[in-house]
Amino acid sequence: MMLVPSLMTLTLFVSLQKLIQRPSATNLIGCHRILESTPLFASSTFGQLVSVDLEFSGMNEPSCPCCSFGGKSLFLPWGDTNDVDVERVRITDETTLSSAAVDVLSPSEAWQAIISARADASQQQLPIALVDTHGHPHLERSVEYAIQEKGREMYAYNDQTNIVVSITCAVSPVDWNDALDYSCRSQHILPALGIHPWYLSDILMKDIVESNIEESTTDEPANIEQYLNWDWLNELEAKLSQHPNLIVGEIGLCKMARFVREFPKALGGKATALQLQKIVFKKQMELAAQWRRPVTVHCVNAHGLLMETLEEIFNEARESCSKEEQVHSTSNNLLQNDGLKTTLRKAFPPAIAMHSFTGTAHHVQQILDFERSILYPELVETERKKQRGKKKQQKRQNAEENEVKGDTDILFYFGFSHSVNYIMCTSDKAKRKGIEAVQAIPSDRLLVESDVHATEDVILGTAGATSYAAHARGESLQDVAETSTINGLRFISSLSS
Repeated sequence: MMLVPSLMTLTLFVSLQKLIQRPSATNLIGCHRILESTPLFASSTFGQLVSVDLEFSGMNEPSCPCCSFGGKSLFLPWGDTNDVDVERVRITDETTLSSAAVDVLSPSEAWQAIISARADASQQQLPIALVDTHGHPHLERSVEYAIQEKGREMYAYNDQTNIVVSITCAVSPVDWNDALDYSCRSQHILPALGIHPWYLSDILMKDIVESNIEESTTDEPANIEQYLNWDWLNELEAKLSQHPNLIVGEIGLCKMARFVREFPKALGGKATALQLQKIVFKKQMELAAQWRRPVTVHCVNAHGLLMETLEEIFNEARESCSKEEQVHSTSNNLLQNDGLKTTLRKAFPPAIAMHSFTGTAHHVQQILDFERSILYPELVETERKKQRGKKKQQKRQNAEENEVKGDTDILFYFGFSHSVNYIMCTSDKAKRKGIEAVQAIPSDRLLVESDVHATEDVILGTAGATSYAAHARGESLQDVAETSTINGLRFISSLSS
């Protein structure tokens, strides 16, 4: 389903009621709330504009700055549209980049076009211009995008009318505190902590590995988890407990990682290394599910292993239901019973962002089909029984109607970056498959990312990603900017689940 029609320009409308200043305590680390109340008007599936107040229920007053990001209420693009004055909030100004993009604008051109269109809009705008759902600016490595731009300081979070909200993702326990410290710089930064599949060497028990190499046989060791130091798991959980708005990431699976390529052959080589990646990934997914935190996932050349891991989590959750519950869940009253669905949903994080997604359109569909098995388990049960006739058809129809009527539970999002999805995809085949994948993403799942390693590059990296996504989808730059901003805020708001 397409959230924003390609030939229609729909603009966000926001009333910024109150900005919340962070507490004065300087010894607390983390990020800060953007808004206490942000009414957001945006397009629905059918081109209508909606406004819903999503209360952050059950959240106590935060004890530190990072815990206050997002505020007490956040308005997001879903809900009943009956009481909305559509004409009051729709913008049809032709100057707001309503024509479909025909080429990939450079990051600086894209950013200038985005803010120019926002300035030309005929009514009040959401101060948030873009949401960067994945980057590593806390690493403060060499500047890439902004190095040749005049006045690099203009790309450093200082424009309060065109805010870029960003998530800075740690990659190892080594930089977890750096990411938390960095998020103190602006009330528009959220931290994410996790172990990237490239950096399992940082938790490797080298003495045990060396000892096992010396004593190795051709048999696979009975317990490969002994190769890793697991203190990080308790540390990560402690930080999640301390910071209610802390995201989990960057985590994932990667067959291209040096850790995989160089893992000792005497201990199983690549096969063992990938299994260790899978174990670490799964434990972080489980921790995120337990603490109800969204995750940002790296997956390169490991789609099969990703699906295998997700299926394991699914099956374990399903089997955790008692036999009585399972029988009840597959009875004739299946559609009225939410027990299995609730169990399955809680087994996964509230939202999963596939970062700089390099899979194919087929992989996109596989992931969405898997999501459907979680959100609509009754359909899977029905299909597994291979039931025929009107009864099966009616159940499918009922579920589809529920989706259309506003079942807004979204699990998987797909992010794209200029640095990975555009610059690094150089062959014609890679470009074609990349564009096909972007086109296969439902509009309400599309995210844009900077995936940069310096503060000055966040804005241009995110604008470049927006330009690439607009080009790939054949949509206007402004439409993609608005859609991805809505989706990014929705992804962040899953912290309140």
